[in-house]
This record gives sequence, C-alpha cells and structure tokens, in this order.
Amino acid sequence: MGTISKATASRPRSLADDLRQRTDEQLHTIFSARADLLHPVPTDIGQLAVRATTSPSVNNALDALNQSQLSVCEAMAGLADPCTRTEVHQGLANAQGYSQDSVDEAMAYLFDLGLVWGDEEELHLIRVAREAFGAYPCGLAASFSDSRRQVKEYANTPGLVSKVLAEGSKDVQDIMNQLLWDVPAGTMRQANRSIRIEDVKSPLEWLLARELLVPTGETSVVVPREVSLSLREGLLIKSLRTTATNPAIGFVDSAHADDAGAHVALDFVRLAETLLEVWSLEPPAQLRGGGLAIRDLATAAELLKVPEKTAALVIEVVFTAGLLAADSGEGWVPTTSYDRWLGIDDASRWAILAETWRNMNRASHVVGGEGGERINALTQAVERGFIQPLRASILEIFAGLDIGETTQAHALVEYLDWHRPRRASQVRASAVHAIIDEAATIGVTSMGTLTTFGRAVVAGESAATLLGQRLPDPVDHIIVQADLTALAPGRLPALPRRTMAVLADVESTGVATTYRFTETSIRRGLDQGQSGNDIVEFLRTLSRTPLPQPLTYMIEDVARKHGVLRVGVASIYLRCDDQQLIDEVQADRRLASLRFRQLAPGIVVSASHADVVLEKLRACGYAPVAESAEGTVLIHRPDTKRTSAKPPAGAVTISGPSPRLISSAIKALRGGERADTVKLAPTEGPRGTTIDTLNLLNEALKGAREVWIGYADKGGMASERIIEPISITGGFLTAFDVRSGQVQTFTIARITGAEYLDESNQEGTA
Repeated sequence: MGTISKATASRPRSLADDLRQRTDEQLHTIFSARADLLHPVPTDIGQLAVRATTSPSVNNALDALNQSQLSVCEAMAGLADPCTRTEVHQGLANAQGYSQDSVDEAMAYLFDLGLVWGDEEELHLIRVAREAFGAYPCGLAASFSDSRRQVKEYANTPGLVSKVLAEGSKDVQDIMNQLLWDVPAGTMRQANRSIRIEDVKSPLEWLLARELLVPTGETSVVVPREVSLSLREGLLIKSLRTTATNPAIGFVDSAHADDAGAHVALDFVRLAETLLEVWSLEPPAQLRGGGLAIRDLATAAELLKVPEKTAALVIEVVFTAGLLAADSGEGWVPTTSYDRWLGIDDASRWAILAETWRNMNRASHVVGGEGGERINALTQAVERGFIQPLRASILEIFAGLDIGETTQAHALVEYLDWHRPRRASQVRASAVHAIIDEAATIGVTSMGTLTTFGRAVVAGESAATLLGQRLPDPVDHIIVQADLTALAPGRLPALPRRTMAVLADVESTGVATTYRFTETSIRRGLDQGQSGNDIVEFLRTLSRTPLPQPLTYMIEDVARKHGVLRVGVASIYLRCDDQQLIDEVQADRRLASLRFRQLAPGIVVSASHADVVLEKLRACGYAPVAESAEGTVLIHRPDTKRTSAKPPAGAVTISGPSPRLISSAIKALRGGERADTVKLAPTEGPRGTTIDTLNLLNEALKGAREVWIGYADKGGMASERIIEPISITGGFLTAFDVRSGQVQTFTIARITGAEYLDESNQEGTA
C-alpha cells in the first residue's frame, strides 16, 4: 500500500495532475483495484482521470471498501474540501476503536484507489465520492457562521453550545439528541420566521430562538454544523471499526463431518433421481408464461418428503445442470443428459450437481415467497445477478477456515457487513442464510464446516474421488420376500438399481430400500425388452434368498400374455399367429377409433400412430409389444418421456485484470502523455536514407527504445509517429504506436527517416 506524499512545491491542481505524478507501481495499484478503468484502455492520463470520477466507477470502488476504509472516507466527506491529514485524525481521535495506524492505512488506500488526491496538507476527496454519502455526511449539515451571528459565536466560543442547551427543558435536549448523530434535519410549521426568546411557546421555538436550529425553508430546519461539532466535541464519527470479526465460532471433528456430509450428499442425489424418474412418467405442465406451477412444487415436495424450499433447490439445480428442460408437448421432462447422468457412479453424479450449484445464478430460496407476489420455480424471476458472486464469497470464507473450524450464518453476515458495508441489506442477509442452508442440504458443508469433497468443489478440483472414499460400499444383493416385496439392505449399484426401479415399485427409501412387485411393474420390464426368463434369472442372481413361488408364477403368467400381439411402424400393422385373437381385437368396440383393416390372416393395419395403438390396446387389457421394421422387439419404456439436452451452466470465474494487461495500459498512458506534450518539427518527421533508417530501427529493437519516424501513407501524405519497434520482417515493421496505443504494421519503404525520441528531445528538435 502506498503513502500520501508530503506537501511539495509542485502541488497537483487536479486528479489528472496527481495521476501524472504517480509512479507506474501506483498506477498498477489503481488498475488492479478498479478493473473497470481498463475497459477500454484510456489513451492518456486525462481520460483516465475523467473515467475515474464517473459515478458508476466511483460507486464500484466505494462498494469494495471495508468498514474502516468507508468510515474514513465518510469522515473526509464530512470535512471541508480540501482537508489535511491532521484534521482527519482530529475528527476521529475520540471515536470508539480509533487507531492512528489504521486511519493512516485507510487514507493511503483511498489515495491508492484515486478516490483521494493531493498531499497531506491538501487532501481532496473526489466530488462523486463526497456526494455518495448524501446531503449530510457524518450527520453534519452546512456551516452557518457567515450568515448567522449567534452561530458564529458558537463556533468561536468553546463550550457555549453546551452551556446554552443545559438551560433548556428535557424535551429540548431530547430533540437535540435525536438530531445529533443521524440526520440533522427535521420539519416544523412556519419554520422560516423570526422568534424572540420571550415569545417562545414550544421546544422547537426555544431552539430556533437561540439558533441551535436554523430554518432552511418554510417547513424545514437543520442543526448548524458548528452546533453539532461543538456538542460532539469535534467528533465526526461515533465509533470506528478497524478490524473484522473472526467468522470461525467453533470446531468439529472433520472426519465426523465428512461422514455426515457423505450421507447428505447421497441423499441429495437420491432426491434428484426420484424427482426426475417420476417426472419421466408424469411430467408437470409448463405454465403459459414459463415455469412450474406452485401446486406442482407442492406435489414435488410431498413426493420427496422435504420442505418446499428443498424441493425448489433440487428442481433448480437439475434444471441448471441440463438434466431437466421444458418440452413444448410434454411439459417439464428429463433430458437425454439425464440418461447419461444415471449411468455414472453416485459420487460423480453428486459432483455434477454440486458444481452446478456453485456456478448457477439462480436463487432457489426466493421460489414461493411469503405473501405478496409468489415466484414460480424455473422462471427468469429466480435469477439474481448478485447470488453467484455472493455464493463464491461465502465459499471462499469457508475455504479460508482451518480444517474443522465452523461458522454460522450470523457470523458470516457480520463478516461480510464489515468487508462490504455498502452492500449490507436484509436481502443479502437472507441470501447468506439461504446459501448456507443449501450448502448443508447438498453436502458441500456439514456441521458448519466444509467437507473434504466440498472443499474440492470450492477449489474447482475433482470431488468425486474424495466423496467416493466416504460413501458406503454398494450392496450386491436383495432379499426377496414371500409377500412380493424385496429389501435392498443398502444402496445397489447404478445398473441393478435402475433395473429394480423398472421391475418393481419403490415403497420406501432410506438406509434400506423396499420394492414391491406387481403385474404392472413386471409388464414394464417386459415392455423394455426383457423376457420372463431374463427377469427371473436377474432376480435369482441378485437375491440372497430363493424366489418365492407366488413371484415366479406372477412373472410367468404376465410373460405368457405379453407380446402375443405385435405393433409395427409400417402404417401401422398388427400381427398375431392366433387368428381368433385378431378377430377379437377387430370386434372390440373400444378399439373402433383405430379402424383396423385386415390384409392377410393374422395381419391387420391401422392409420393411427404406433404409440396410440399400443396405449389403447393396453388400456383394453391386451399386452402388445412394439417391433421394428426388421421384426425385432423395440427396447424402450413407452411411459417415459425425454426432451433434448441443453448445455449446463458453465463455471463463472471472477478475477481481476491480468498484470500483462495492466502493464500494457500503463505503457499506453505514458505514450499518450508524451504524444500530447512532445511537439515535433518538422511535421513530416525526420529524414534519412533507408539504410540508416533500417539500422536505427534494428538498434532500437534490440534496446527497446522509442523512435520518432516520418511516414508517408498511400496518398503520399507524410506524418510523424512515435513508436517502439517490436519486429522487422519482410520489409515490414511491427511496432507499438504510442499515440494510438495500438500495435501497427508499417512498410519500411514508406518511412522517410527515424531518430531516437530521447535524442531528438535533447537536441531541441522536438
């Protein structure tokens, strides 16, 4: 951090003058802290000074100040312009928490940012920064010494204000106490009138008569600056916080936190899979204006057995991850990416969801809302521009804690309020609480600290391996019981779990999962292309107990009826070796809308779509299967729905400008300043032979020196340039043009001559 210079004879007259006197290192500091000044790169110091005093740039800089720096900045705004370093210290010396070193550091940082310029005897806070604190910075109004005789006497006589005020009633003193530190203005009827002391009838008139209050309009009054400072004994700010609180408030065993977090992470994956599986079969409709209906959110929460806030989090994360999208015909359905997501291990699936949550700019906690206008999930109204940077800041604070150190929402709110006080609000505080709850729900944090795998997510590293080490080994078996149920005493691997979800209905989940076999669930497996023998063999291989006879009988009975009828895609055809069954289908009045027409024994056709034929036949109690044009059974679940995949949200990286960009910008600034101050003569530039010019350019290239050249354009018009050679190849010179701040290419044959810039200045030719 730099320091404010002492008073010198060459005192700057403006911010631009001040910036011209600063070193490259000081300009580097400004650009590093205020990246907006680099876009686009200013051409000279004057343009930099103008941009640094614009309202958006100044407010961005003020937003980045911590509580100590902002308080010192406000103190300078409360003083006259210019002020001295000594006046700043005098105005803060009696404040609670005052430290001379911390105030000096804050003033030096404000100087480094370009919010303050000058020297220690004449410090100027730029106008926009002064105005940012409102009409009454530090709760001080304007001075009235020049226009009010009594106020001037208050200013010149220490202790007089307190002596006069002590003579007033308690109501008078209460009014002054209310106006002393906050807003020193109030309202009063017929304020702008002369009141004699003997005619006083109220506390406000008592204050007006003694000029402890001064009218500023027909109905407005203020406490003069001189009165406030006298009562405060010169104090500008009541308290000064110079250090941030420690966000760490406790300690837990990290291994225990990891174990608990792994269980939560696995549960979050289960919630996402359960939701998307149900929506594969019965997708909720998309609202006309987009989004998900409130009743569908409530249904999802009931399905997952979680609060609506948690259900909204699951929905928003899977949507942002590209696993869920809106289909114009079906509503909100899983995408084709969901099938790929199902095929990977649980740890990798969680890593995708956690990284998506880290990067997304959607605030799921605003979904629903308490009273007023309710916000629907999966709408643009859920997006919040501040939420992703805030989430990143919170995760960085977690990552900065030692392993096992814990924190809570109130500590983080207080910590953020100190570091970014201008952004403090109830909205941000609510968002902090929500983000911490979300992190715990997903498993990024556990027991108030980052899990090991959560720390990897924050760092942008692979978290799947770390989580996989904490997850219990998947069980490789189930226990099939006589009541047509099966118990999985743990989490099955992905493929058996998916197969079981098709062959049976999930009745309960948790540490163990209970499945129930029904005719409908067995038919789902047959529809997917498995035979009755395949299903029996799969269950026998997976079960630790023998399959009960009721289950095998049910599978054989459903399989015997299944697939007797076959529906094809050629126009549609229906074929069957049993002519009696074909006749029965044609005679069924419930199928009259399909308009079957027989082409040959055992073969009928229909103009309806294959899916419609399949659905109606099944609804009427038949058990057809679909087949391809080659006559093979199509393997698909006719009751699941998918839509096209959309790319998930990419990682958002917030970083400052690169040192290379800053160095180039400073170089362009210095060059622009020289181009403005150096007056070249003659205007056509120097003259010389091509050989001499080429030799000088080669020397300048090796020595990285700036050169003054004359250059003729295509029209033959000569001009002068200040350049720094970069390369010379094939009759062309590539160089940095100091005036334009750009890299340009010059034809060497058109260069009329060249001289070193520093030599031309010394000789007086420039």
